[in-house]
Amino acid sequence: MCTAVEGMRGLMPQEQIAATCKDLRAWQDTGCEGVPHFDATRDSVPAPRDGEAAAFVGPVTLPNSDRHDVHIEAFSVIREDPESTPALQAAYPHPKAVFQSTRLLSASRGLREGNCVVFFPENIPSATRCTDQNFAWFFFNRHTEIYAQTLAITERLCGPGSPFEGEDTLVSADVDPEDTYQARCVWGYMHDYFHHTGPRPLDQHLAIKTTWRPGLLEELKVDMLSAIACFEEDVPYGRIVFEYIILERLLRYPAQPEPLRNFDAGTGFALGTWLASQGLFTQDDQGRRCLGSKARIVESVRELVGLIEEIERTEDDAAYRSAAVDFLFGTLLRRPEGKPDRYGGPLAPLGLWGSEVHV
Repeated sequence: MCTAVEGMRGLMPQEQIAATCKDLRAWQDTGCEGVPHFDATRDSVPAPRDGEAAAFVGPVTLPNSDRHDVHIEAFSVIREDPESTPALQAAYPHPKAVFQSTRLLSASRGLREGNCVVFFPENIPSATRCTDQNFAWFFFNRHTEIYAQTLAITERLCGPGSPFEGEDTLVSADVDPEDTYQARCVWGYMHDYFHHTGPRPLDQHLAIKTTWRPGLLEELKVDMLSAIACFEEDVPYGRIVFEYIILERLLRYPAQPEPLRNFDAGTGFALGTWLASQGLFTQDDQGRRCLGSKARIVESVRELVGLIEEIERTEDDAAYRSAAVDFLFGTLLRRPEGKPDRYGGPLAPLGLWGSEVHV
């Protein structure tokens, strides 16, 4: 494998090649037993500039892939920032941005199949804890095929047209692949921007916010802040992105395989529980799932964001973690009945998600 890695000089800088080969040989010396430690590789993966290609070879866990746990994967990307980048940077200055909007060029099975769209340093197994997020590759050209799944789930649960009260059609349906890529990049920018705001910005609290329970609230919070901005402000592709956020989180993520072990499914169940408690996610006499108006949803999730940020104002880390867990399991999700489940499902009736969810 090292020979193959050494032949990738057009896609990987020499520092990354050397680190990857060093870690591969060290793992080989152990007989490739146990979880590999690829700290040097993790610390050498670049954040490609706009228009630059990059690649990765090594062990990794890919969120929402059809493959669980750590596997050796290989993939290449090219970074392509959205056309709206200058407008986004002017309205939402984000000097700490470390994420990269990319198109996936080639990939091994873990990325060819399943719904993974992200690659973070904390996804690489290592002996030391990840405390800095030096890169974050997002494979946004995958969103066309993924959102087609979301639209199909939405129609099965909610019927044709728009599930939002007062609207007949979805603005996010029938969008061409290029505009889908551009809109998905906007979601990525807004999402990362809001990660770096609030009482506990992600870059200053990465270790605790990449743990499961506080991390779930963080992920839910930043997407709801993004949705609020897309509804209320002049965000490029904002009307489309609003529907992406709500329908992806609420309906597709809980339909992931083994949802009680899936982080994003947990955020979807949490959002569904919150909206259901406000009468904004319901089922009518014909079994059709219905959502409240977008304006009412925005007001509802604004309240949710406020509650999460109040927890984040807790200065002591242990007390913050405890309060986050108590809120998560007291308001949004059921506690897990046992391992390997991370939670026990939504506090809202599971039937709201119908046969799309398999627990």
